Amino acid sequence: MERVENPLGDNVNYAGIINKFINSYPDAIWFKNRNLKIIGANDLYYEYFNYETPETAEIDNQILQSGCNRIFNMHSRRENRILSVTATPVKNKEQVEYIVYTSKDITCQEELKERFFMNKYQLNALLENVPELIYMKAADGKYITGTKYSKEFFEKGFDCFHKTHLDMDSLKNSNLYEDNFVIENNSAISNEKEIKDIDGIPHWYKIYKAPINTYNGSVIGIIVMINNIDDEKILQAQRETFVASLGHDLKNPTLAQIRAIELLLKGNFGNIPKEQKDILEMLLDSCRYMKAMLSSLLATYRNERGAVALNYEEVMLPELTTECIGEMVYLAKDKGINIELEQTCKNPVIFGDKVQIKRVIMNLMSNGIKYAYKDSVIKVKLYNESDYTCFQFENNSPYIQPDKREAIFAQYVSFAEAHKELGIGLGLYTSKKIVDAHGGSMFVKSFEDERNIFGFRIPNTKDNICAAKSVSF
Repeated sequence: MERVENPLGDNVNYAGIINKFINSYPDAIWFKNRNLKIIGANDLYYEYFNYETPETAEIDNQILQSGCNRIFNMHSRRENRILSVTATPVKNKEQVEYIVYTSKDITCQEELKERFFMNKYQLNALLENVPELIYMKAADGKYITGTKYSKEFFEKGFDCFHKTHLDMDSLKNSNLYEDNFVIENNSAISNEKEIKDIDGIPHWYKIYKAPINTYNGSVIGIIVMINNIDDEKILQAQRETFVASLGHDLKNPTLAQIRAIELLLKGNFGNIPKEQKDILEMLLDSCRYMKAMLSSLLATYRNERGAVALNYEEVMLPELTTECIGEMVYLAKDKGINIELEQTCKNPVIFGDKVQIKRVIMNLMSNGIKYAYKDSVIKVKLYNESDYTCFQFENNSPYIQPDKREAIFAQYVSFAEAHKELGIGLGLYTSKKIVDAHGGSMFVKSFEDERNIFGFRIPNTKDNICAAKSVSF
């Protein structure tokens, strides 16, 4: 098979950067055009595969027709390795133009499955000595095997490691829903649950469920791992109490400075010369930004090692947005910026954590004001898009190069210094984590006429299976 030195072609921007990624990818990666011709691959592809089979040809055609991702296993030529291949279509106007294939070596997992089916008693002996609640059950829900005390937990809800007898009847519906999701989607799920014991005392458990597959990918059962995290929750609560006290103690002096400078600028203590007034205004801006940075830093520290539980409720996005705009008006006025709100939502409700969604809007608005040109207008727009309710703002600010748009959402990435602003790159990173946890997505658009659009979309459907129970930063 002929090698292709430049997988993406000479006409693609930043091909050199992408090629470095491809060549350093730890497993095989390759590309096909819509004619199913290989147009690029890294060295591992030629080492592992370098062949096509009727099965892969059929999968290729299915992807072209459906435009959907496919995951399947392939055997490599070298050392008979087994690789899980993810085939992802790249579309242009709803038509598949290319297919990108990435692989992951799953030989160890497949060998473990084989040993399980061939040496069931040996596996049971191993499981008997693992001090965790881990068990396997068939697709119809019947218990197969597990660690020493897992069957008692499965049948009676008794956690012998923590001497807790849980009320498992209250979880029947949610367990059935989760099992069906794992089987139907052939994918793992993980969540944290508050489960009460038979005395009504709540306990926290982290539950992980993953499918057990045959060689052809069919799901024949589920493996369940359960871990009590009561101690983690207690530690998290203690940490939150400490950080809340710390934040209160640190914010008070900052707020006092802001109020004192505002009184000086208003002339409450006498007239101030223009030179001193300019310095005080600069100090006031610094104090306000210090307050914003402090809030962002404390929020990130608070959740650095834990997860914030999301409290879902119906949230009226227009009302929440209006509230946020009211709190940001003073920052906008400092730069002579007007904020205009356009609301075209037929369904203005989203299902999410109101506190966290407000945090996203405040972060976006703060950035929008920070980088907007003086005496300009920020246009805030609320609208519906299929099953999503969307928020976006448009401001007049410097053009953002394409390679920097994705980097904007990375942790500790900030372009504030280039614009002589203060920033540490946590606001947008935190916002993206929150929106992702809600099953939504963030977006950024930049135009050469110096118009920039930032926003997010969140499902307005109540039963959103993509939504997470918590968010970690």
